[in-house]
Amino acid sequence: MRKIILILLIGVMFFIGFGAYVAYKIVSNTNISINVNDNIEEYQVEASFGKAKSRRVLSYIDAQLSKTKQFRHSLMEGDIELEDHTKLYIKTRPGKLFIKVNKNDNDSASIERIRELTEGIKLRLTDNY
Repeated sequence: MRKIILILLIGVMFFIGFGAYVAYKIVSNTNISINVNDNIEEYQVEASFGKAKSRRVLSYIDAQLSKTKQFRHSLMEGDIELEDHTKLYIKTRPGKLFIKVNKNDNDSASIERIRELTEGIKLRLTDNY
């Protein structure tokens, strides 16, 4: 009888541990995808990553582009004009980011600023900073 209870207890502990591991993997989602499209008319960044990294990415964007903390919201979509008159479209969802900058509406310094922002996002997503 004690052996059966011990086996059942070990089995329950195994399933609880396995369930916790699966839940962790779902939440942390280590798949990272960053696509950059830089052509004559526009500069685009599309990224998908683990939802757990959303706060890190959005805090970084906010620190680089704005002092108003407007980018810390995980659900955001729309055209934005920054203090330096950079115009961009941004869409954020937990684990997703899309930025589009029209090169005809912005000067080269603004485009370079967004390129540098993209490199910083890459570093934060890959934990290499």
